[in-house]
Amino acid sequence: MNKNPRSGVDPDKISEYMNRALAIDQELIYLLESSERYDEAKLLREQARCCFRALAEVQNEIEICQYLGGRVKPSVFNISDVAEDIFAVVRSKMRNSAITLESDIEPLIYASADADRFSACLMNLIINALQNVDREEGMVRLTLKAKLGYAAVSVIDNGYGMTQQQLSDSLDGEGSNGFDVLKRFCAAVGTSPVFETTENGGFSVTVKVPLAPPPDKIELRSKARPRLGTLSPFAVMLYKLDEAIVDI
Repeated sequence: MNKNPRSGVDPDKISEYMNRALAIDQELIYLLESSERYDEAKLLREQARCCFRALAEVQNEIEICQYLGGRVKPSVFNISDVAEDIFAVVRSKMRNSAITLESDIEPLIYASADADRFSACLMNLIINALQNVDREEGMVRLTLKAKLGYAAVSVIDNGYGMTQQQLSDSLDGEGSNGFDVLKRFCAAVGTSPVFETTENGGFSVTVKVPLAPPPDKIELRSKARPRLGTLSPFAVMLYKLDEAIVDI
């Protein structure tokens, strides 16, 4: 059983059960709205949102368990496509938000890493940015560029930023937070994150992922690309954000 070494809990099982409950909620909401029972559907939607929020917190615990259990599986994948797909999920869920989302992703960059671990790391960085920008004038930008020997993936925001002491305290902390996921991913690929931040001056973090030559046989749609949809791990993780800026 895939138990969390720190608690004895199996987060994969928790995720599985909660996904089942959410699927039932989604079906019931559809049936109630189809019958014009809108008040009951609203209550069920609020219940579903609470489940989503709890599952979002479970996702980081699941992610840390992958590292603690030695289940990191590097492969060569199209990191450009993965970044595009993840940002598409964010755009979809944030479509009614006033926060500006921008991307500048260089195409056809291949990297060597665990694609799932990279995806979770990137989602954590985007969520951190979204949590720390103004709701009306906020901006989050994702860039991906090929450099000498590595792909530079940057998440940049114009938010509140932090002091160097606050940054140091966040990086030194333990637990299943976004910075812990970031540190573990960078350690797994043998690089270190690069930060730029000042208090009230925005925040930028760059992750370096080793480049790799394209595989001899390129699939029409790589297995490494993240699963999309309402119950995909990357869509669920966005429910860590305030319900006012995430569509259910």
